[in-house]
Amino acid sequence: MGGFACDPADASRAYYVAGGNVVSAPLKTVGQQGFLRGHDGDITCMAVSNSGRYMATGQAGVNADVRVWDLVTGECVHVLSEHDEGVACVAFSADERLLASCGVPSDGKLFVWDVETGGIVSNGPCEPRDAKAVAFSPVVVSGIFYTFACAGADVVVYGVDAAEGKMGGQKCGVGHTKRQYCSAIFDDDGERLHCGSTSGDVASFGTAGCVLRALAPCCKGGALVLAKDPTEEGRFLVGGGDGTVSVFNPLRPPTVLDALDHVWKLKGAVTSLSFVDGEGGVTDGDGNRIVDRVVACTSEGMKYLCPTRKRLHDARAVSNSSKNDSDPSTEPLLLEESHVAPVKLVKFAPENAVFGAKNANNTYCDGIGSCVSASVDGALRGWTLDPRPNALMRAGLRTGAKPLCIAPTTSTTMTGWDDGNVRCHSNATGELLWTLPDAHVGGVSAVGVAVGQHFFVTGGVKGEVRVWDSRSRRLISTLKEHCQAVVGVECLGDDVHVVSASRDRSIITWDLVHERRVAQHTQRVGSINAFELYRADGRDATRMVSVGQDRSLSFWDLMEERALQVVPGAHAQECTCASLSPHGVLATGSKDQSVKLWDFETGALLAAEHAHCEAVRAVAFSQDGHTLVSGGDDGIVMVWNVQVAA
Repeated sequence: MGGFACDPADASRAYYVAGGNVVSAPLKTVGQQGFLRGHDGDITCMAVSNSGRYMATGQAGVNADVRVWDLVTGECVHVLSEHDEGVACVAFSADERLLASCGVPSDGKLFVWDVETGGIVSNGPCEPRDAKAVAFSPVVVSGIFYTFACAGADVVVYGVDAAEGKMGGQKCGVGHTKRQYCSAIFDDDGERLHCGSTSGDVASFGTAGCVLRALAPCCKGGALVLAKDPTEEGRFLVGGGDGTVSVFNPLRPPTVLDALDHVWKLKGAVTSLSFVDGEGGVTDGDGNRIVDRVVACTSEGMKYLCPTRKRLHDARAVSNSSKNDSDPSTEPLLLEESHVAPVKLVKFAPENAVFGAKNANNTYCDGIGSCVSASVDGALRGWTLDPRPNALMRAGLRTGAKPLCIAPTTSTTMTGWDDGNVRCHSNATGELLWTLPDAHVGGVSAVGVAVGQHFFVTGGVKGEVRVWDSRSRRLISTLKEHCQAVVGVECLGDDVHVVSASRDRSIITWDLVHERRVAQHTQRVGSINAFELYRADGRDATRMVSVGQDRSLSFWDLMEERALQVVPGAHAQECTCASLSPHGVLATGSKDQSVKLWDFETGALLAAEHAHCEAVRAVAFSQDGHTLVSGGDDGIVMVWNVQVAA
């Protein structure tokens, strides 16, 4: 929880976790992203100090470090390496002098750190051992006495003497009430501690006696996030596991009906709530604008900008579309969305492709510059990238099958799956149009569509290449010479010849009329993971490039037996994907988490970027060659501007 936070010092900027990186980006505009890199594992928790000066992040894994970042300079100022196995939660004190960090159950440690020096103020065993949340009281006595609480199977309130380095905790009494707590926050006066539970209610504890005072039902599926509303004293917003954003007011006696009176209903469990100044926001008596918007992130990869109050008489569920017909100041606005599982496939659609439903003018949304992505959870997204990424098509399967290959056309997107089926979805609606069952035993690992779209070709994990009639989906022919999985198939411009590449290191050119092999090229070392034809050569394109386990780039001409050029050591680890632009720029991705650009004619390195925090699995150029999209195991789809010299 808590993988997103708006910048308290700059209302237009936000921070969010992306695998092992923290991304700093404008909230509503495109570009100008920054990256905080340093972790070598997934970030599990994040906290931003009240002034926006510092950020703390913790990670999972053997190197379970807590890193403290100076957000003014973007530098990591401290690496705190006392935890083992993982960090569960972190929190800053109100005056930003202290930082508390709780380890995962297998670690079981609690540390209080000096933010300025990075030294340990105090430490001890973490109670409860399964702490899911930690929060500081805003009250600091004499500048040295601090109070904070850890919540999990129990709630423990700690006191810290920062001068002496002493720390002690008291478990809160709950009587016969048993809850698993997952969020925590103090009142402004520090006299009450509120903890959200997985049961969907909020428990209020008196900090003086550490006793349960009240229990308020707020939502279903767990009160996962608690955030104080700065527009009204004593008002809190609760992010629920059922996707609701509801109100908790400890000053008003709770009722069962409070759980039904939510402010907004979003798609997916609410995992983060962060307040931000909205345009045209309310002002105080001095004319100062008050924060009146909250950004809510959900488990479905959605990020919404919501008013803090419901301004319509009837609550309406939020549409899956970012386009609202009503006043955007009265309803949640979908800012962006993302995949929530590793992205294995990205591909640009043809220029005249159409994505999304018809608009008010009875026309489809502009599909120019649109791409399709697919993740291992079976989710498909059709995106338009102008002016910012916007998902116009959503599809997918809930059967557990994984997509292995993708081929978008003007009106449909064809995919191959590990269950051996080929499926076709509508670009306009995401509807499943047809399924070709049992196309290949073990899975369909490659698919390509003829230039005339009258037939399509598939490759299987057992090495078969099969040709199908597009209209009847009848099998036309089977070509079997590969002995391992086919990683790609490409139809040449004459729609008579097909090129296939396999992990058996071979690239074969097939004559579909005579159903035979006419040429074969063999990579010397390591299996092939991807290959690309240089389509800029026109209908008679014969040049191509392959990448694979040997970490090299191999350039070929189908008319020549040997490779034209081999660039060794192109990446530090195995090359996983490649794409060619019409300008002769080659993009490659690798398990080393980098994306690189090369000159196709010379093999010279043009640029290299390390933005993904896990293996890059797919890259794709737009039709004009000025936009590159990459997807990786970190679940992120990144859009790059590529400047090509005249």
